[in-house]
Amino acid sequence: MKKTILLVTVLFSTFYYSQVGINTSNPQGQFTIDAAKDNPATGTPNAAQQLNDFTVTSTGNVGIGTNAPTNKVHINGDFRLTDGTQANGKILVSDVNGVGTWQDSSPAVIVTSTTGTQVPLAVAFTWIGSSATVTIPGYYLISPRLITDKTPANCGNFIAYNLSKSSTAILNPAFPLQDSHFAPGTVTDFIYSTNVALLEAGTYYMFVRYSGGCTSNTTRLNAGQNSFTLTLLK
Repeated sequence: MKKTILLVTVLFSTFYYSQVGINTSNPQGQFTIDAAKDNPATGTPNAAQQLNDFTVTSTGNVGIGTNAPTNKVHINGDFRLTDGTQANGKILVSDVNGVGTWQDSSPAVIVTSTTGTQVPLAVAFTWIGSSATVTIPGYYLISPRLITDKTPANCGNFIAYNLSKSSTAILNPAFPLQDSHFAPGTVTDFIYSTNVALLEAGTYYMFVRYSGGCTSNTTRLNAGQNSFTLTLLK
């Protein structure tokens, strides 16, 4: 009687957790390329050695120039994007989907007022004819340019100015009232100063008043001597 013995070989496949290194036997992540082949056989490469490395960690972070990336893409070194939109002075801007392209930087927002008129100043605030319209709300640097002619020449006085959203009265002044004091002995008074204020959208009018020992004080009809500029800060 013949007996047939069937030998059954069962193959078991076992997947082992492994790391892959190119040009290195000491990968620092799941996948490491040591482009310059300068990493040590054991231990952690130093900062200079990592500069030519490309590493993917177990969390999926990619490091270029670093073996310990802390973000999905971590680049230690210069970055260049040449997509056809690059040019000198441009900035990288993201759209709603996070896609970045090179865009022109926003020009400075500077609003120049109209030129004021020749107005006799009084103790009460008076609109001197200059105004400027703000379309973008924000903090603005307010720079008035004001020269007035007073009599007599040896009189001393002070001048105060502010911005109002009304052309007939000071309503919601842009900043706390500030006075400029002028000593006797000059025929003209001038103000070239700056203030910072949070301005809403709308038209702003320059108001000025004066007080002291002068019998009269009158503004000039000149853009450089009776106007103001608003520079958007943020």
